[in-house]
Amino acid sequence: MTSELFIASRIPEFAEKDEAWFRRNRRTIEKGRHLNTFWEHNSLVITHAWHKGLRALTERLIELGYEINSWPERRGEFAIRGGALILSPIGTDGIWHIDFFGNQIDDIRKLPAHARGESLERKIKDRSLLEYLRSGDFIVHEHHGIGIWRGITTEGDKKYFHIEYRGPRGGDADTLMVPVTEASRIAPYIGFRAPKVSRLGTPIWKKTIRQTKDDAIAFAKKLLAVHAMRNTASRPPYTPSPEIEEKLEASFPYEETQAQKRALARIWQDLSSKMPMDRIIIGDVGFGKTELALRASVRVAANSRQVAILAPTTILAAQHYETWRKRLSGLPIKVARLSRLEDAGTIKKALAGIRDGSIDIAIGTHRILSKDIAFKNLGLLIVDEEQRFGVGAKEKLKELKAEVDVLTLSATPLPRTLSLSLARVRAMTALDEGPVGKIAPETLMLPFQHELMAKALELELKRKGQVYVVESRIHRMPKTLELIRKLVPKSKVGYLHGRMSEKELVETMESFRKGDIEILVSTTIIENGIDLHTVNTLIVTDAVMYGLADLHQLRGRIGRGTLQSYAYFFYNPAHLTPKAERRLDVLQDTQFLGAGAVIAEKDLEMRGAGNILGREQSGVAARVGLNLYSQFLAEAVERLRSHDNALRKDI
Repeated sequence: MTSELFIASRIPEFAEKDEAWFRRNRRTIEKGRHLNTFWEHNSLVITHAWHKGLRALTERLIELGYEINSWPERRGEFAIRGGALILSPIGTDGIWHIDFFGNQIDDIRKLPAHARGESLERKIKDRSLLEYLRSGDFIVHEHHGIGIWRGITTEGDKKYFHIEYRGPRGGDADTLMVPVTEASRIAPYIGFRAPKVSRLGTPIWKKTIRQTKDDAIAFAKKLLAVHAMRNTASRPPYTPSPEIEEKLEASFPYEETQAQKRALARIWQDLSSKMPMDRIIIGDVGFGKTELALRASVRVAANSRQVAILAPTTILAAQHYETWRKRLSGLPIKVARLSRLEDAGTIKKALAGIRDGSIDIAIGTHRILSKDIAFKNLGLLIVDEEQRFGVGAKEKLKELKAEVDVLTLSATPLPRTLSLSLARVRAMTALDEGPVGKIAPETLMLPFQHELMAKALELELKRKGQVYVVESRIHRMPKTLELIRKLVPKSKVGYLHGRMSEKELVETMESFRKGDIEILVSTTIIENGIDLHTVNTLIVTDAVMYGLADLHQLRGRIGRGTLQSYAYFFYNPAHLTPKAERRLDVLQDTQFLGAGAVIAEKDLEMRGAGNILGREQSGVAARVGLNLYSQFLAEAVERLRSHDNALRKDI
């Protein structure tokens, strides 16, 4: 470990000089950095005092002429691995590893010669939300109230969370040093507006907590009353069908992860109960949500109840249909698809089969919610990415959900879904473990340059892979297509957007799937669940145009197989607002498998909780932040349920 790293720019005058020359002239260079703009512009000294984060360091290296590569083969190149920067600098020999903790540099070290074969991914999966905070963010201490996060301070051999509170009128701010061992007492403030910072040593916070807990109990009673009808609904338990289910399991080409096995056990427990299931499965792309839905649908269908599978796009519905049709081949279960791809005759036949019960599983878009759909015996509703449906579709979903089992799949859950899950009103299972061999996509935040885009395209095409290029506006696509054809003239390029007919959409995706298209320029229409193992590079031309959850969903479109995948989020530095900068930094910090839950929390924190609760509850939760309010609400729900269960036993 070292305290600093000298980096010279990638200009011919420096590239030909060895480390000894820079070492001999170090004093002159240091003086020149303060007195001469040439040295200021053409060199950089990195120390642990750097607080601008990995994205800003990447931008500075590009200004110095450095090139990105999958691994720094030559001086003047760098790579990003697991959120850390791997650099072969000019001016200092060797390959260097720069690791970050939030925006702060945590470690600067020279790698051994054999380091390329080592796993350099940081063990960040289990980091708490506190580690994604930036100085100036609001934080809540359960005993002392809302303060301002100022990072981690070391005093002697102990570390403390540094929180700043409002001082006496006209006086300096007060400071609270919380031992890191008491991390469970603090949480990021997730709210609806900028909160009022608390004063230390006054009774106001205790009064606020007491009032908020009382309000949480009242709201919990309302919530439980709303869900009471569902909780009192009853249906015959679903029993296993060993012969059918064993054949289905045998056709699964992968080994189930432990997370999948745990989730499946909970689903079986739900289905074996007399009370309808209402479970949310959260997991990143490729973590096996679809397989869980498939197996649940087969158990229900084998018990002579129908299943409806609802997807937000025609492309995803078509993909699900092919998956179910292929996996259920040879089993006594009939599947139909309902979307705008089918002709009138096919739709008519499917509707008749749904009505008379001969269709066991119906897969489609919001077409499934149409008035002419009448299930004979609907038992299970599977909803893929519910947040992608409109208000009208959600109202119809509520009607469908009243008495049937519901399984919701999500990579980044809705804030409302997340908060209700935290409150234990709905059951939530997180798939936090990826399949064996799966590698998290490397995420690169880069200022847009034609040379960088060309490099990204060439690297993927060189290994015979495919690329998604996401363009924010349809009218910009012709210009992007023209640029790509100029940068990589021999490539096969296609495009996809929502104004194309359903038939054109599916045909284009099929061409891409077959490899007839190497680079697909698309809008965010690809963002939901498209499963292609050959696509391992994503390029977003203007990342500031999207929300955090959208960017994470797009990143999830690559890395379905075991190859290292790369997500390039380009931006124009002149258009980088503070909020957009935060979104990119969070994506940079969450380069690990299973990041969906963290992304959902951070998305909620940055966008504000909006109207996820009623207007009245929003005001209440703002006093203490949604995290703490959700905790109080969860406790209230558990107490009320325990009290209700005790009364039932007495009766």
